[in-house]
Amino acid sequence: MSALTPVRARKALGAIRLVNGVLALAAPKRLVKTFGADPETNGPAVYALRLFGVRTVVIGLQLLLADEDSLDDALRYAVPIHASDALSAAMAGFGGQLPVRAAVTGTVVSSVNTALAVIARRR
Repeated sequence: MSALTPVRARKALGAIRLVNGVLALAAPKRLVKTFGADPETNGPAVYALRLFGVRTVVIGLQLLLADEDSLDDALRYAVPIHASDALSAAMAGFGGQLPVRAAVTGTVVSSVNTALAVIARRR
């Protein structure tokens, strides 16, 4: 098995972001359920997931399709974006705003994204 190169890390991160963003846009109510909430009584969460989805699709596309100059910006901003996502998920879990399983899942996924962003920056 070959090593995870910066290019592969960037492409993996872009693909993860694209999939997560499309899911947040296309099925926000389903995602709200995975967070342990009722989407019918949590309209703001559905709205927030759609906002997250737009941001996430843009980031994913930028990581996959950007020219060299734009790619530098995308990679520079990827680390703090993903690290803040991981921290937010962990804090929501510790604060009781998310069920433990959802908080752990969000923290792990965002931590993996942060690691991929760090590896991708080493190009």
